Amino acid sequence: MRVGFAANLEKEGIAGYRSELMRLAEEAGCACETFDDAEALRSSEQPPELLVVVGGDGSILRFASASAERGVPILGVNLGRIGFLTEVGRDGFLPALSRIQKGEHRIEERMMLSCRVNGTERANCLNDILVFKRSFSGTVQVHIRCDDRSVGSVFCDGVIASTPTGSTAYNLSAGGPVVTQTLDAIVVTPVCSHTLHMRPAVSSADSVWTFCVRDKGFVAADGIKICQVTAEDCVVVTKSRLRARFVRFGEQNVFELIQQKLS
Repeated sequence: MRVGFAANLEKEGIAGYRSELMRLAEEAGCACETFDDAEALRSSEQPPELLVVVGGDGSILRFASASAERGVPILGVNLGRIGFLTEVGRDGFLPALSRIQKGEHRIEERMMLSCRVNGTERANCLNDILVFKRSFSGTVQVHIRCDDRSVGSVFCDGVIASTPTGSTAYNLSAGGPVVTQTLDAIVVTPVCSHTLHMRPAVSSADSVWTFCVRDKGFVAADGIKICQVTAEDCVVVTKSRLRARFVRFGEQNVFELIQQKLS
């Protein structure tokens, strides 16, 4: 089995731990390769059969789009604080690898979002798209449309469009609903809204959401800023053609995870 190993190498100690997991995988008969960033995975001539991401949810989000593009399932090894997306802890890697080699696992697919700005695709992401104000103070006015119907304008810090996976991330902190992973949907939640009638909304995954700022703002995908926008720009969020794939050994209960990870 060809196994790729990825991590956020900016975090202290991660490189050494990744090397240790690679040694264990090689001893188990795997051919191993490192990927220091998502572009390395995208440009690989022969993608691995499995991508082991060492770290937490943030590390997985860095590689989610590239792994989806190459059709490579992810096994998350949690070294972070929360780990909603990871499957095993520090000591669970070798038993997990053995089960994968024996076929004692399943592949879980998760919906992703596509973000287009003025018709050009700028990102595919697993958690969320954020349209946010440019400066620390004040608010931004965002006009929102769903399937070419006006939802209204909201004065706020920003607006989050999230997947069911992302519903337990920034969306949850902003007061948005939890959506179970078995449902494909788009959740739209204003952040610190100053407009009382505007509340979180959930739509079909096939809906087309459009966001236009009144003045200036920026757009981020899975926590990474991708561009600035002005009143002349149009941000469109839809279901992506890509789906992230994860190695799972059992069924996840999102409500138990929230109690365990966020209590």
